[in-house]
Amino acid sequence: MKSWRNKAIDLIKEEQAREDYRNNNFTISDGSNKNDSSEQQQQAIVEAPLYTKLKRQYSRYYRFKVKDTINHQYLMNYFIQTEFDKDTMDFIMETPRWNFISNAANWIMSWMYTKTDIMGFIGKGNMMCLSTYQYKQILKINRTLPTIKFDEDENDEDPLKVYYDSLLDIGAGCGSTTLSMKPLFKNVTATEASKGMIYSLNRKGIDSVFCLDLETCDQLKNKQYDIVSCLNVLDRCEKPISLLNTIKKFLKPNGKLILAVVFPFNPYVEFGGIDNSPIETINLDQETLSEYVDSFNKQVFIPNNFEIDSFTVGPYISEGDALYQNYVLTDVIFVLKVKKEDYSNKISNDLMSCD
Repeated sequence: MKSWRNKAIDLIKEEQAREDYRNNNFTISDGSNKNDSSEQQQQAIVEAPLYTKLKRQYSRYYRFKVKDTINHQYLMNYFIQTEFDKDTMDFIMETPRWNFISNAANWIMSWMYTKTDIMGFIGKGNMMCLSTYQYKQILKINRTLPTIKFDEDENDEDPLKVYYDSLLDIGAGCGSTTLSMKPLFKNVTATEASKGMIYSLNRKGIDSVFCLDLETCDQLKNKQYDIVSCLNVLDRCEKPISLLNTIKKFLKPNGKLILAVVFPFNPYVEFGGIDNSPIETINLDQETLSEYVDSFNKQVFIPNNFEIDSFTVGPYISEGDALYQNYVLTDVIFVLKVKKEDYSNKISNDLMSCD
């Protein structure tokens, strides 16, 4: 175990590395600089020792292996390999940690607000699941979708291009994960049950809706979206199965759901529930990661008429503090489609309700 002296030295080195990174004091193999925003540059290999170290450190979160080849091998047909990239590096190096000032503000405000509200008001709660490029990978954008031009000036030589018209991000938190998806969409709407997080979303320029229940949210009534995202929310809501079935109503025909869940699945409900436990329980086999994915598919998705279009695994990264640079969990990110028969039943029910 490291002594406090060695830990302090490590922290000083980490902060110096962060400062060097912010000041562009590193090299990239093709000689271009950190501020080049092209997609090709975003995926360039950074030769700086710090990048190599972090890539090696985080590589385990991107691994998915099937041990039960008889029952789980089919999952490899849907798995898309992602890897540590520059956007992930940027988040790790540039996201401020909790410090004395933020901890003091948290303590003072804890007498009036929930932990989630406080993080929103003071600009904390930053998380990262996937980079923009990785979202394109799991949505198979480069292989299946043309870009959509929506710039009003047809003579513009460089019109803004997106791949989908609309995104609804459910339980968006402070909006850091929403911003990673935003470049792929013309219109983005985020929902939150925390007024502090609504404040944070508005500050980031994200159209947000305060929403405790999707079913009764007037601002979303009769609206449908190309993509609905629900990132690391299932283990934080009181009725996760009901939420999944409600989401179907907000998907356009052929729409997709991006669903992220932490491995292992350990529910904790801040708003509602019974003693911080959900009302609806999800029982999963989760001794291994492949068992976990298979269990979600067979015990949650299939019974509720969802089917896997693709999935990947990666780090779910949150901001650090005085002790740790960042906190990291393993995340499984699914892209789900609604089975055709479920849409047929929905249309029939809608017609019957009209009668």
